[in-house]
This record gives sequence, structure tokens and C-alpha cells, in this order.
Amino acid sequence: MKFLVLLIIAIVATCNGGVLNMNQRSLDSVKSDWGYVTVREDAHMFWWLFFQDPTYQPSFLSPLDPIPVLIWLQGGPGASGTGYGNFEELGPLDLDLNRRETSWTGMGHVLFIDNPVGSGYSYVTNSNAYTTNIDEIAADMVALLKGFYGKHPELKTNPLYIMCESYGGKMAAASALAISQEIEAGTMDVNLQGVGLGDAWISPMDSVNTWGEYLYETGLLDDPGLAAVNQAAQATQNAVNNGDWSRATNLWSLTESVIINHADNVDFYNILSPHHPNLASRRNTRNLTGLVPEELIQGYSQNVNNYAADPLDALMNGEVKTYLGIPESVTWGGQSNAVFNAQAGDFMKPVIDTVDKLIATGMKVVVYNGHLDLIVDTPGQELWLKKMNWQQLSNFMSMDWTPEYAYKGKDTGGFSKKIDNFEFWWVLKAGHMVPMDAGEFTLHMLNDIITA
Repeated sequence: MKFLVLLIIAIVATCNGGVLNMNQRSLDSVKSDWGYVTVREDAHMFWWLFFQDPTYQPSFLSPLDPIPVLIWLQGGPGASGTGYGNFEELGPLDLDLNRRETSWTGMGHVLFIDNPVGSGYSYVTNSNAYTTNIDEIAADMVALLKGFYGKHPELKTNPLYIMCESYGGKMAAASALAISQEIEAGTMDVNLQGVGLGDAWISPMDSVNTWGEYLYETGLLDDPGLAAVNQAAQATQNAVNNGDWSRATNLWSLTESVIINHADNVDFYNILSPHHPNLASRRNTRNLTGLVPEELIQGYSQNVNNYAADPLDALMNGEVKTYLGIPESVTWGGQSNAVFNAQAGDFMKPVIDTVDKLIATGMKVVVYNGHLDLIVDTPGQELWLKKMNWQQLSNFMSMDWTPEYAYKGKDTGGFSKKIDNFEFWWVLKAGHMVPMDAGEFTLHMLNDIITA
């Protein structure tokens, strides 16, 4: 009888997203909660919250009080935060379900969200329910958070920070602004304090137009290669100038293909990574014909499907799916190609003005970038920064940067510049996935963002 009662409790907790800490196996060794929010008709978004765990507290930092809520948004669009960001970058467990010592859960409650709807475990039941632009994504995020805080009202007063990576930068910027507007209108009651735009796709053409020179200066392109990349980038720029946004997205994907061919398959996420990793078990070797338009196959494979490579795909569609009680009809990442396709007309549009508006709200706005990243290279980030209408821009540009260290005595981990509520961080020895490549330094940066 006792066994039957325990079994029933376990089933109910799994199906409904219960808070578990039973120490029966690896996934149970961390305290978490999860659930779905129907943000619109036919649109169901998934979230997974990991509560702050003092055993993960970094030894070189003081505990934060009050404990912040740290939202993580992945890139793509179509990549999964509950999968990649969680198990590959900053969650409490790694791909082998072993403890990650640089998990952000030592500093705060970490909320992974699969967005846009259709990413990860999020799903639609009607193809018309996919978002097609950044404003729709932001509206869904507002609805998701209203549902989340409806279940966890005790966290409403905790400082809220939205952190992100890659295309997640566009989503985070738009979402933070939408939340700020909701707060001002009195329709949302949360303690939004800041946004961290990590290797963020804020101004796509400033990245594309600097790819060639960046690779050339690092010895990864010769003169003919530079000419070929610049020619492809110029074609992309022409499409943007003509307002042909879908064609610009297609040509962006083509430019990536040109780089792959001329730079011996350079890794877009970290230029120092091996150019020819073992692809035998990679999910991106699957036949994408029919799933993605031919002209976008390179872009999708590089910037979404790479985030769902085995063994992550097997973990998320196996043990994790069972543990969370995800509906049988939902395949983790099964709608990511449709998400990517639906955003094609909005993908290359810049959102520099959104960053200006965020700064004007008074919240903390932080841009950080790994200096080995190619897809969102630091020269491109610096270029769009100079296009802001921020009143303090000239003072900011004239400042010297400050060396930053993960802890006293450690080698330089990066540099920062800060004026008022805006900051820019250069992260050394890191590529696109800053929390993965520079785990300790990222914790230092995160602590500084929250406490300074």
C-alpha cells in the first residue's frame, strides 16, 4: 500500500510539474519546477525553473540577497533554452547529468524558457500560431511570464534579469521593453531590473559586414577568400537596402556557406575550435530537404540544428521528456524548423532602437561578447553600438576599459566599460557560448551586473 501511494505521488508530480528534490537519481538531485502556459490559442510555451541552490554558490563571490530570478533565452530562432542552455551551458547538470560547478543556480533562481513557441518542448497545434516577428515573440513572453508568476507569486518581488544568447538577444531586448511597458501601464507586477544581451543578434548586417575582415585579420581567410566573403556580404546588404528581408535572410545563409568553403569549415561559434569535429553522431547531418527551404539549409543547420545535436537530442527526447511528463505527441525540437522559417522575414531586421529605449527606461542594459565568436563577432557589436542615439555615447566611447578578473589573482578574463545604466563587456577566451567557454568569469560578470 505504501509503495502504491508513493507511485501515485510520483506520477502526479511528473505530469503536473511538481517541485521535486527526492535525491533518487540525477534529475531529482536538483530542485525544479516546470509547466506549460497557453500564451495564445493553439500556442503552448514551456518553462523550466531551477531554484537557487547554496551548494553551487561560487566560492569567490558573496551570496546574493535578495535572490534574483535569471531568465535564459536561447538563439536560433528555434533553439531550446531548456535543452541547450540548460544542459550545455549554465544549468545545474551537464549532458551526462553530472553536477556543473559553474551553474548559475548558485546565484539565483534560473528560469529556462523555450521560445519562440515551437522551440524545444513548446509547441503549436495550428501552423498559423507560429510567430513571424519580434513583437509577437515579446507579446508571447509577457503572456508566459504572467502565467509563470501566477504559479509562483512568491517570486514577483525578486529582482528579475533577462539573460540571453544570439537571436535570444533580439527576443530579450523586445521582451524586456514589452515587460517594462506592462509594468508602467499597471498590467504586470514584477521587479524587472535589467537585461543582459550576450553575443546578441541586435544588428545583423553589422555582423555580416565584418565577418570577412575579422577572419582575414585572424589568419582564417586569404585575399581571394576575403573578396568572396565581402561580395556575398554586399549582396546581403543590397537586399536589406531594398527592404527585401526574406531575400536578405537567404543571402545571409549563403554568406555563411561561402565562409565555410573558404575558411575550411571554421566554427562559427568559436574560431579556435577544431574545423572538422566528428560529425558521425551529429543531428545536423540528417536530410533537411523538405523541412527547410534549400537556400536556408546552411543557416538553419548552423544556427538551430547545431543546438540540438546528439547526445542532447537523445537526452531531451528520452529521459528528460519522460521525467517531465511532456505530452507524447510533442517532440523536443520537432517544430524548430517551422519556427526558423516563420521568422525569415524578420530575421535580418536590426533592433538598435529597442536598446536605446531600454536604456531610457533606467533598467540596467548590458552587452557582452566572446572575442572568439564569429557569428556575432565583437567588431560588429562595437559597430552597432556607435549607431545608438544614447546621450552618453560619446563619453562612453572616449573611456578606457577596465580589466576584469573572475577572482583576485586570476589572469585577465575580459574588460568592461560602464556609464550610468549601460555596460559593455569583452569576454576573453570565449566564443558564442560565453557561459560554456568562460564559466567562472561569467559568474563574476553576472554578480557585478546584479550588485554594482
